[in-house]
Amino acid sequence: MSIDLPLTTAERADTFRRLGIWRDRTVADIFDENAVRSPSKIAVVERHRTLTYAEVKRLADNLTANMAKFGFEPGQIVAIQSKNAVEFPLVNIACSRLGLIFMPMHDGWREAELQHLLGLARVPMLIIPGVYRGFDHAAMIEEIRAGLPDLKHVFAMDGEHPGARAFSDLLRPAEWTEADARAHRPDPDLPANVMLSGGTTSISKISPYSSNGFLAMLMSAAACADFNSEDVCAALAPAGTGATGYIFPILMPLLHGATSVILDRWGDPAEAVELIRSNKCTYAVGVPTQLTRMIPALEQHSPQDFAALRAFLCTGASLPFDTGVAVERMMECEILTMYGATDAGTVTMTALGDPLEARLRSVGRVRPGFECELRDPEGKKVGEGQRGEVCWRGPDKSWPYIGPRDQFEAVFDADGFYRSGDIGEFDADGFLYIVGRSKDMILRGARNIFPRTIEEKVILHPSVLDVSVAAMPDPELGERACAFVVLRPGKTLTFQEMIAFLKEQKLAIWQMPERLEIYDELPRGPGGKVQKVQLTADITRKLKQEAAGAA
Repeated sequence: MSIDLPLTTAERADTFRRLGIWRDRTVADIFDENAVRSPSKIAVVERHRTLTYAEVKRLADNLTANMAKFGFEPGQIVAIQSKNAVEFPLVNIACSRLGLIFMPMHDGWREAELQHLLGLARVPMLIIPGVYRGFDHAAMIEEIRAGLPDLKHVFAMDGEHPGARAFSDLLRPAEWTEADARAHRPDPDLPANVMLSGGTTSISKISPYSSNGFLAMLMSAAACADFNSEDVCAALAPAGTGATGYIFPILMPLLHGATSVILDRWGDPAEAVELIRSNKCTYAVGVPTQLTRMIPALEQHSPQDFAALRAFLCTGASLPFDTGVAVERMMECEILTMYGATDAGTVTMTALGDPLEARLRSVGRVRPGFECELRDPEGKKVGEGQRGEVCWRGPDKSWPYIGPRDQFEAVFDADGFYRSGDIGEFDADGFLYIVGRSKDMILRGARNIFPRTIEEKVILHPSVLDVSVAAMPDPELGERACAFVVLRPGKTLTFQEMIAFLKEQKLAIWQMPERLEIYDELPRGPGGKVQKVQLTADITRKLKQEAAGAA
């Protein structure tokens, strides 16, 4: 990775500092200040333990001092693969103090993903669960370790394993002084945190963020939600996914002197609902599919059970409007959303007090310091009121991918604008609406079909819990639309019933799905986005089998 800040010129960096968006702080700077200010306050609540700010700081001090003994070079990457736990911020804080780069990884990733990511990033230190949910992570790492010459240190959170020391060894008392902190403090413009793309269309890419860019993203989100030190935040999504699972529900509270209540893993939606209720959470973060699956459990409660809750940040994919309305009614909170990309930061967000239609249908207004344009297929800016590909640049992202330069050049233009592939339009009040994705668009003969338009209608059917519309191949028209549906418990739905319902919803005939497939669960990437490529592959394979059987 070259140190050339290709996305942020000196002039733009000066602007970000003048606006107060870049404050030349690090994660460790801010956390340490909060720990000194409120040592006895509860910082983290987990299933089997509760930690104060002083306790988290003591563990982070020990971890930092013990990691410093390894003699890592600044800029090296430390990776963690784990269930949701306080170990994420502990390792993040230690890396921030030592000038190392923190890389969280999804606990569901296996040999293919880890071999690629650990090798490409030349990771010298890895923290793993050991054995978790019946899978032996330690044995997996031992199997691939010969192909990872840079991996010198492996620690398991559940104790010692062949090839892995106990993570608890790193938490043994060790001295970390103010002089040590001053000697190791990194430049806030250098890479500090990594986010990994979900890998829905290819293997994940490694996207680094400087401290200034990373904290700009986090603090802007907090401002939209009026987040403060009195908040109690529910962390529901997998922490290894990055923003939705870790940055906003776990790290953001610790950088505001607030409390994070961590669901160690997503399973029974009723458990997530109870976590919010019993801990009197004021704020929650999750992905749309989690909110959708929580509805049956929410129906067993009254809104008064969630009297403390004021906001639910739901991001990673689109949330159906009616689902949002139902959840707001049942929890008496406001649902917020943000829009961006793992590769390029978050460009828009809704805010508390925004009109309901805007909060639940749009992805918000452009955030301070960002430039956002809608462009036509030739890359020219479209006229006012027209749709176009959403492209942006801003203070969040200032580093290219770790890896081949052509990855970066494929999605960023020469001026540092990120080309999202999403099709959007702005309303008169500046709210951005995502109407589809260029890659997801279904070309049926001479007509363009945006799946999202159909999905927003199908989800209204009382039997439907979740839906995605994707292309299926057709020898005559090129592509046709297929609806992949997850049903509510005990419900049924036929193709004819679906079409009749869509006609009642006034969906144009040419947009109607031409096939219905029932799934127990839609395939989703770690960040919650439906893997439409897999759906198309599924139906393509099924069509071939049906054709072979009819021959």
